Amino acid sequence: MSHPHTSFWRFVVRLVGITLLASCAAPTKLLAQQADVSRQVLASQDGWAAAEGGTRGGTDAAPEQVLDVHNRAELVVALQRSGNLPKIIRLHGRIDLSVDDANRPLGAADYRDPAFDFEQYLQTYAPAIWGNKPLTGPLEEARQRSVARQAARVVIRIPSNTTLIGVGHDAGLEHGMLLLPRVDNVILRNIHFSDAYDHFPAWDPQDNAHGEWNSEYDAVSLRGATHVWVDHCSFSDGERPDHSARIALGRPMQHHDGQLDITQQSNYVTVSYNHFKEHDKTNLVGASDSQEADAGKLKVSFHHNLWEHTKERTPRVRYGQVHLYNNLYVAAKGIPYAYNYAIGVGAQSHIFSENNVWETTSDISSNTLAKLYKGNAFFDRGSLHNGRPVDVLAALRAANPAATVSADLGWQPTLHETVDDSADVAKIVRASAGAGRL
Repeated sequence: MSHPHTSFWRFVVRLVGITLLASCAAPTKLLAQQADVSRQVLASQDGWAAAEGGTRGGTDAAPEQVLDVHNRAELVVALQRSGNLPKIIRLHGRIDLSVDDANRPLGAADYRDPAFDFEQYLQTYAPAIWGNKPLTGPLEEARQRSVARQAARVVIRIPSNTTLIGVGHDAGLEHGMLLLPRVDNVILRNIHFSDAYDHFPAWDPQDNAHGEWNSEYDAVSLRGATHVWVDHCSFSDGERPDHSARIALGRPMQHHDGQLDITQQSNYVTVSYNHFKEHDKTNLVGASDSQEADAGKLKVSFHHNLWEHTKERTPRVRYGQVHLYNNLYVAAKGIPYAYNYAIGVGAQSHIFSENNVWETTSDISSNTLAKLYKGNAFFDRGSLHNGRPVDVLAALRAANPAATVSADLGWQPTLHETVDDSADVAKIVRASAGAGRL
């Protein structure tokens, strides 16, 4: 006969076993979920990056090509591994790109060419002395050598057939730039990008009437890249915003360029559920009016992005067929990044805007939601400004009475999932945009 407590102890043993199995299975389940996200491809109708075969990134990577990285050195090795074979690289924590091989932080003193002296640079190229001609001479050459030394360390090139994805809520890249140069099939997801800082910005006496400072690095730059999906990422200038930079040669210095720029015949790009915050020149599509090779390229979709207290270029477009829908703009005057405009209608651009939402201070006119930069076509429908319907095309025409701006773009978007009702956009975007929200 069994002891009267035998059944009870069998029950306890079984319960403990189940608990142990569950505790062991939980991490495995979490890893499996992360792996699933890592191998996710762009949906078949999710914007321009779904065209011409779609965007798969590194989803076809063999198990040995799924790599976890924790610092710059590991990232560089992972990116260079096996050429353009599909690879998935998972970022852990905040990775500083401006470090040496021992992960020691590097700054201006480490990159500066011995012949470069910034105070002498200011004296030599002061407008009253130099005028507005292009800069030449030993100091400008030394500045350029300094730039080259920094770029060799902080510019990280992404190869074709790559998925780069952050693990968890806080993974990111700091103090450097991701460059996608003439590559195809890249996915960037769940990454915090911050402070792509140029220690040696250039003075251009011919930029505007009074000259301007210009910096070298975007947080992410697509140059001739095709089939790219940038999703659920966050972009900021970190702890060194340009509004806190010194005034030199009579103008504020600029240490950051774009947050995400798409240029040099890049094509088939989807930018979705990202958070762009507190920045000046935010998103450029097409770098120059003279880049006639961009015609027929620069096909980009922006949807469900949040632009929060950005000054301009959200985006500024030249040439491209850009579908801009279900985005949220939060803007104000009287702040460090005081609002100038949102959508730049540039030369030969073809922007199809729909169901976008602006929440602004009352001193921002609907006539500034779009700004004309030699463009002659623009379409908009379903947009809201401070809760009220707004015809952005009509406002653009009102602001430019001498210009002819047609609503006929010569194309209509077909590659898109459901366009959300404008009344729902703010809630959806606030709940979903940015890194850490996959």
